[in-house]
Amino acid sequence: MNGVENRMKQIKWKYTGNGFYALEWEGTSLLKAYAMACHVDGRKVDTRTADLAGEERSEDGRTLVLTFCDENGLCLKEKLVVSEEGVPEASCCLFSEDGSPVETRRLVPMVIREGEGSGLKFWKSLWTKMLLAPYDNTMWLRYEAVPLRAGRKSYDLTVLFSEEDREGMLIGAADFSVWKNAVACSAYDAKNLNVECGVADEGSHDSLPHGSVAGKEVWSSRFYVLYGEDYRRLLEDYGELLKQKKEPLQWKEGVPFGFNSWAGLAFRLNEDNYRKTAEFLHDKLQPAGYQNKGVTYVNLDAGWSAIPEERLVSMVGELHKKGQKAGIYDAPFAFFGENTEEEIPGAPGHVYEEILLKDAAGKPLPRVDGAIPFDVTHPIWQQQMQWKLERFVKWDFDYVKLDFMTHGGMEGCHYSESVRTGRQAITQGYELITDFLSEEKIGKPFFISLSIAPLFPNGYGHARRFSCDAFGTNEDVEYVLNAQTYAWWQSGRLYQYNDPDHICLLRSFVMERDSSVGEARARYTSAVIAGTVMMVSDDYDNPAAKERARQFTGNRKVNELAAAGVSFCPVESGGISASSAFTAVIGDRQYIALFHWEENTEVVWADCGRAGICEGVKYRDLWSGREFSDQDGKIAWEAVGCDAVILEEIRTTEC
Repeated sequence: MNGVENRMKQIKWKYTGNGFYALEWEGTSLLKAYAMACHVDGRKVDTRTADLAGEERSEDGRTLVLTFCDENGLCLKEKLVVSEEGVPEASCCLFSEDGSPVETRRLVPMVIREGEGSGLKFWKSLWTKMLLAPYDNTMWLRYEAVPLRAGRKSYDLTVLFSEEDREGMLIGAADFSVWKNAVACSAYDAKNLNVECGVADEGSHDSLPHGSVAGKEVWSSRFYVLYGEDYRRLLEDYGELLKQKKEPLQWKEGVPFGFNSWAGLAFRLNEDNYRKTAEFLHDKLQPAGYQNKGVTYVNLDAGWSAIPEERLVSMVGELHKKGQKAGIYDAPFAFFGENTEEEIPGAPGHVYEEILLKDAAGKPLPRVDGAIPFDVTHPIWQQQMQWKLERFVKWDFDYVKLDFMTHGGMEGCHYSESVRTGRQAITQGYELITDFLSEEKIGKPFFISLSIAPLFPNGYGHARRFSCDAFGTNEDVEYVLNAQTYAWWQSGRLYQYNDPDHICLLRSFVMERDSSVGEARARYTSAVIAGTVMMVSDDYDNPAAKERARQFTGNRKVNELAAAGVSFCPVESGGISASSAFTAVIGDRQYIALFHWEENTEVVWADCGRAGICEGVKYRDLWSGREFSDQDGKIAWEAVGCDAVILEEIRTTEC
């Protein structure tokens, strides 16, 4: 028996009658499920009440197709596949029995419950956790791992798992170009999970229902189902599956090190402080080791438009002469202005009112996070976007931070008749940008960093910020680590780098006090382990900010870890907070990062068994040089207030 046949024997879909099907995983009934769909005219089809009209299995045994037709003339086709690699996936298709077109806003290819007689702990225990993945990272959304409860919802993916032994089951969408997807606990039975296509709600910041999709047949997204002993490996495996479908944008220039103007300067940004910052990086920080491949980026954020064009071009030229790179900023999908009748730069004779996304009555959508969404399918928006990008290229910038990208995916009435959903729209907008800024088109590498952006569709930026704005306090450290705890697996898979936001080491414009030395060390370390993009941000007119930057950016060993671009894996789930311990293997050495974000003095532990590291091995903190070793299988660090250590294995014996 060959490998494929063996996997098929171990993992297979099976129809169990009464509209239900089951997934059998190595002799265990992992789950039982049914499907349903809603037509826009109010008709519904549910496999539990519809008649089974067909059951077909492919010759190789990998595909099971079940067809159900209801008395109202609707039919639902359930396609259940096990790939050659042994990965189960499910999708459904709505169609009409008489062949007439159908239209729907909601498809539910799986309503999942425990498989009969499974005995699996994560189905039984009241302590089972469900990962709630936010749709995007705006307005300080965060990841949570919480017990199942009616109505709880996770966007595009979730994993049910036991914190104690890590056993779990992942359900994750495979397609993101049409539908917004979610996995939600049923309102009627918390241990029923609705796997849905067509979600548009407060979590996705939509004020209108999900766009309808029409045709002779309307297919849902496909969903993977993965089961295993460690939920962390399931998330990594899921990322690898998505990477096979769509590679992240490739970046061959290494992890970017540099400066972003927002935290330190905000709207006080001007030609003088931008130039002085560039000089400080070049003359002081780079020689001390804050660089990658001899390069630092000096990036403008919001407020750069106050600098005249000729001065921008001149400063970019100055940076390039010194071997530095220059970055700029835009919010291409969002209108922050007040006057909608203002003429659009780059589109003479046209005003912003024309390209705002509107509802069916022609009224612009309400503001979200201060901005009205643009209709990214409108040719005038596309004209303006091309004009913007042409200027960035003509001015010879090397990097762009694209902010408020969520707005491009909001539901509304789009100019293009072929675009019926927000996901179709944002995909079109992303493709315009990435195509225009491709190295093949402009003749040089150009880094694209997505800021406030949905997690999906993925692969349209070299980096994606995995949190909202993060500054320099202990709360910011914990917030960034919350993203690290549940999104570490995205780096190198969905995007080449996770972006942990700009690194404020002293004081941002929103902070009421200077950060402590411990907070600065923890904030810098949280960026180092992220995967990563390294952008410091302070006001270097302040001598204390310069001194703080020198103190932390010149540790060459720490910077080498960041430059490796490796995202550290959490040792534990953090519930609604974050793990305090993360590990990675880089080269031939084991690394452990430990964090503390409370104000008290506390011992932070790393259990060697839980961390997957060997006992009896010595480590050295790359910040202090202090040596650590485990006692009774645990590494202990006494933390005083917010702080961090990053431990490197000292190679004295083989594990």
